[in-house]
Amino acid sequence: MENTAPQLDLFTRLEIAIEERNEAAEAFDVFKQDAVMAHAPAAGEEPAVTSEDAADAAAGEVDDFNAEVNGLLQDATDAELAAAYEQSGGEVGNPVAEALLGEIKRREGRA
Repeated sequence: MENTAPQLDLFTRLEIAIEERNEAAEAFDVFKQDAVMAHAPAAGEEPAVTSEDAADAAAGEVDDFNAEVNGLLQDATDAELAAAYEQSGGEVGNPVAEALLGEIKRREGRA
């Protein structure tokens, strides 16, 4: 069966990927806290699970979303970047606008 769903524009794909990355990062922070609390040591003992251990265990998912965002930016044409940045409104604090602007500046520095 042929996929007839319309292709999402760069802005929308970045918005989704960044939101998923942020949700994964928040879940990661909760997981890290829960893992450390669940393995709290008895008085005078070393913790069975440190926050670093928990961080290592959950960081891969956040890295995957970061790679997705970077891939979207790097695969986009200059015209797609410009159109998506215009669509973002260029607002300071908007993670999509900031990611797009960062890629645009990176490319300008490379030229």
